[in-house]
Amino acid sequence: MLKFYRHSENKFSRWVANKLEEMVVAHKLIDVDKSSMLPEGTQMKELPVLSDGHERWTSQEEIKEFLEELHQDLLLSQRMQSDTCHLDPDKPEECL
Repeated sequence: MLKFYRHSENKFSRWVANKLEEMVVAHKLIDVDKSSMLPEGTQMKELPVLSDGHERWTSQEEIKEFLEELHQDLLLSQRMQSDTCHLDPDKPEECL
């Protein structure tokens, strides 16, 4: 599950939240305060932070690049898992 840690809602954090919703991936948005638990090795000054439990991305550029790449991978995966069959015009009993 992806976890997005943020201080407050701003234009970038809204973009991340929208992107995660659009991709329909398991995620949690965490509004951080002084009592919040951050990923190990993360400091408040590094926020916003995106973590998958193993890796973390701390700059807006890294987060955006990771999410865009993940989105493209998910789209490719969805295209390759199609439940449709395109019939071969020469052999209508077979899928292409």
